[in-house]
Amino acid sequence: MSRAISREEAMLPELELSLPKKIVGLWPIIAPIAGTLLLLGARIYAGRAVGFLYGEALILLTLICYISAAVVLVTNLFVKENVLDRLGLISVSLGYCFNLSGWMIRWIEAGDKEGWKEGINGVWRYYPLDNLYALTLGFCAGAALATLVVIRKPKYRMLGALSMPILVVVLTLGMMLGSAIQTLPPILDSYWRPIHVSIATIAYGVCLLSFGLAFAYLLKDGIRSEAVAIGAILYGVLVLMTVGAYSVPFHGEYTVNLSLAGGAQLLRTELPMVGPLMVLTLLVLVAALALLVKDFVKHDTTANKWGWNLFRSAAVLQAVILIALFYQVKYLENPVSHIPAREYQAFSVRLAAQAEPTIVSAEELRVWAQSNSEKIKTSMTSNPVEFGGLLGLFVALLLVSLFSWKRDQVTSSLPSLKVIDGLLYRTVGVAFPLLSLLLITGAVWANESWGRYWGWDSKEVGALVAWMAYAGFLHTRIAHGWRGRRSAYFALLGFALVIFTWLGVSFLLPGLHSYSGL
Repeated sequence: MSRAISREEAMLPELELSLPKKIVGLWPIIAPIAGTLLLLGARIYAGRAVGFLYGEALILLTLICYISAAVVLVTNLFVKENVLDRLGLISVSLGYCFNLSGWMIRWIEAGDKEGWKEGINGVWRYYPLDNLYALTLGFCAGAALATLVVIRKPKYRMLGALSMPILVVVLTLGMMLGSAIQTLPPILDSYWRPIHVSIATIAYGVCLLSFGLAFAYLLKDGIRSEAVAIGAILYGVLVLMTVGAYSVPFHGEYTVNLSLAGGAQLLRTELPMVGPLMVLTLLVLVAALALLVKDFVKHDTTANKWGWNLFRSAAVLQAVILIALFYQVKYLENPVSHIPAREYQAFSVRLAAQAEPTIVSAEELRVWAQSNSEKIKTSMTSNPVEFGGLLGLFVALLLVSLFSWKRDQVTSSLPSLKVIDGLLYRTVGVAFPLLSLLLITGAVWANESWGRYWGWDSKEVGALVAWMAYAGFLHTRIAHGWRGRRSAYFALLGFALVIFTWLGVSFLLPGLHSYSGL
């Protein structure tokens, strides 16, 4: 095995991960960390006297920087201007500064909220990993850092165009989770909490970068644009068939959860016009799928032309859907009046199953909802998984449309296959030991809190399966010489499992890790 690793290292391009001979080469990493220390010092000294020195404001600035970086770096794939190249790097670096600052200032805000009570772990009690929102901030900071390590070198700069759009989606989804600071149960107040979850943030960030590198490899290796489009369409069909509690495919409506004064989620209400737009988009995607599959199999030029026209039309429709959805979630008046009748019946059945004595019939539930209509609201945090899926679909449709439109320009801008393959190997080589430490520290923390190292909790199983995917990447590469597309597919699978572990398990599967949204 050592000989295999030596041969692999001999083939890899040089990537300076240690301190370079010229310290200036590390400025994109050093500058944002120094900026973070300055902002933290200012926050401690001045409190919130300075208007933007609080977590939410800094994270909003982070999102603006990351969106700017994604737009600039993607644009630079087509126009290749030095000023855009430099601006993209600066935007990522500035975004990382705000991201890290907003995340760490949350530590101060948590302590201020409780008055810095003395606990078993002192200030570590308030370390900013109290819920899924805080974990997402760390996830994004880790991804930005991993991206900066690579794109700080001009010859790798274009690779940021494939990781930054994903980072924007992750951060946007994280902001939809709600930024309220929560106190964990005393049983979880352990030194292992900051260690375990901090490792998770870095590991997940490196996995995100490896996903972008894997996609870059497939583009450079000549995978057919139609194949990528078919994958995006299948993802879109899955999303549109499952959002809105299945009301889109079966009722032509899109419904979102309502909550009472920010509390527990109750009934679902319809957002007017969003459902019909989703049905139309679903039909367009299905038609595009049929045409592109026909072209993929028979090389039908006419089917190819109309398939791509429909695919790009679906991207436009998805943009309209997002605008209509977020506008109505924000400004929909009297959402109770839009609750479908079937929702009352379904909710009364759920209450009866839970042996709730107060409200059992659909009519009683309707009267109760109408009498509390002023307190029942929609919010951006009501359906984070659905909103994230819809946003991810738009980004996927948009990027595939752009990359297929100027495919030759995109591939010519990317480094060589050997370089991308080497970078992919190294990123997975970093991610795998981090994921291993994630499992080990999690087991130690679980034993300290719950008296057992492993309990087959849903999050534990998800993390194990993701770890196995990256283990498969390294095993097949070192022991069997797998490279190229097969390794890239392993990296894509691994990140998909990471995303499911990070978000899907937390909302879709019950378990001990569901506390505080974690």
